[in-house]
Amino acid sequence: MTVAGTLASTLALPLLALATAHAAPRDAADRAALEASTDAIFAEWNRRDSPGCGVAVYRDDAIVFQRGYGMANLELGVPIGPHSVFDIGSTSKQFTAASVLLLAQDGKLSLDDDIRKHLPEMPDYGRRITIRQLLQHTSGLRDYIALLILGGAAFDDQATDAQTLEAIARQRALNFPPGSEHLYSNSGYFLAGQIVERVSGRSLPAFAHERIFAPLGMRDTRFRRDHAELVPGRAMAYARAEASADARTRDSATTYRLDQPHWDQVGDGSVHTTTGDLLRWDRNFYDPKVGSAAMFAQMQQAGVLDDGRRIDYGLGLKMGEYRGLATVRHGGAWGGYRAELLRFPQRHLSVATLCNFAEAQPQRWAERVAELWLGLPPSLAQDRATAQRKSVRLTPTQLQQWTGVYRHAESGDLRKIVHADGRLALHHFDDEFVLRPLGSTEFELGAPSIATLRFHERNRERPRRMTVTANGHGKDYLAVNVAALTPAELQAYAGRYRCDELGRDYEFKLVDGALRQLDPRFPAVALEPLERDRFAQGLLSYRFHRGVDGRIEGVSLDAGRVRDLVCHRL
Repeated sequence: MTVAGTLASTLALPLLALATAHAAPRDAADRAALEASTDAIFAEWNRRDSPGCGVAVYRDDAIVFQRGYGMANLELGVPIGPHSVFDIGSTSKQFTAASVLLLAQDGKLSLDDDIRKHLPEMPDYGRRITIRQLLQHTSGLRDYIALLILGGAAFDDQATDAQTLEAIARQRALNFPPGSEHLYSNSGYFLAGQIVERVSGRSLPAFAHERIFAPLGMRDTRFRRDHAELVPGRAMAYARAEASADARTRDSATTYRLDQPHWDQVGDGSVHTTTGDLLRWDRNFYDPKVGSAAMFAQMQQAGVLDDGRRIDYGLGLKMGEYRGLATVRHGGAWGGYRAELLRFPQRHLSVATLCNFAEAQPQRWAERVAELWLGLPPSLAQDRATAQRKSVRLTPTQLQQWTGVYRHAESGDLRKIVHADGRLALHHFDDEFVLRPLGSTEFELGAPSIATLRFHERNRERPRRMTVTANGHGKDYLAVNVAALTPAELQAYAGRYRCDELGRDYEFKLVDGALRQLDPRFPAVALEPLERDRFAQGLLSYRFHRGVDGRIEGVSLDAGRVRDLVCHRL
């Protein structure tokens, strides 16, 4: 499950060379200034009534900065410290990938094995799926988190390995042919963890402890398989309480609530660790005590799709560039936990940012910390320069023309633009992001900017569209022609639909003039009409199917990492 990234700026090489010449503090005054600047990044959260973050900077084989900001436990008043333990979410994937590679190094499996060799209960999809494809998110497998939620599960429920394996194996189709696309899927790493267990004869937590954590001296690190397990030193995870409008006017008991799911899967996540232990893991990339240099080079080798296109993901790690320097990184988010481990291999400098509240932006904060300790001119100054770009005043008519629903052509992801209170806003999940107009067709999202949106009018060749650019990459979203439906037309979609791949039925009913999906455990949310036979509910979209007689026969569900899951009308 991933957090929004930010726009990265690349400086001219002469300026970069000048700046990096002063990467290390030259004296006590320099160091004090560096530490104060780092503290300032987290000052908003360094309070006794707020969760926060543990932060560490690693240079070569030592911790050069380590500090805690905010509280590990709001109820008990325990501050975050160097031994605070955090769930690092998907940052865990590199440990699962390393476990698989250790077994490959032992000669017990190959990355090019068909997964059915080790998991015979998985369906035959007509094309084999390899372990490598699991680890590079190119398998086409539907994401189990989305599958369980679509199947009616809540994060407060307990979800086990057995339930998860059953949900994945129940799927009759893939999102795409294996090797043809790259789409992040937690199912791949969950199954990789299952393969480690079957091949080694040990649980993944036990295998990782014996082969990785214990040899490296990572005493406070573990895969946690039981949500009720006691974890000494654990920082609890929090989310903002919905009733709270301003954290500074309320005490922490009413401002925050616990946000710790009860799901017990391992492989795709669930590593609990500290900023200190992550140094030992980071050091192993340069001087392997576990594995080999060849193994870690393999983890950092970008994947290649069947058509030759390269992706930015290796084996549990994402390769990229920030401010002209190569990076190896991975973030994580689970419940209220947020994490980022960012490495600059050419400079032997890494930053770990581990946080225990859902609003945290560890990726962005890790980048800002890295800028300081690498001696780069801060991008915050560039953010401010961007923020100073003059906003233009647009008329209601100029704003209204860009409202509506937009769909990404390849993934089917939906974005909604609304006009209210004299401004445009982008709706994403349950959040609203105000857009600042920089021109009649260009808008900025976030302060500092995390993306720009440019709208394009309809022409003979293409419909109206929106280009969203973040991290230097642009995605086109095409405007959806929304259908106006009468109550009688909406009634045609009402009924019960059997979803065999989810192990449940979906029921749709016309209530108060709107088509709603009914669920005894959740509020009946209205579906928003899109084109004919298409509806949206947040980022979930429904596409109804008609038979030769024109009657509705079924519906397909699309939820980003789950595509075209078919349910049949009863």
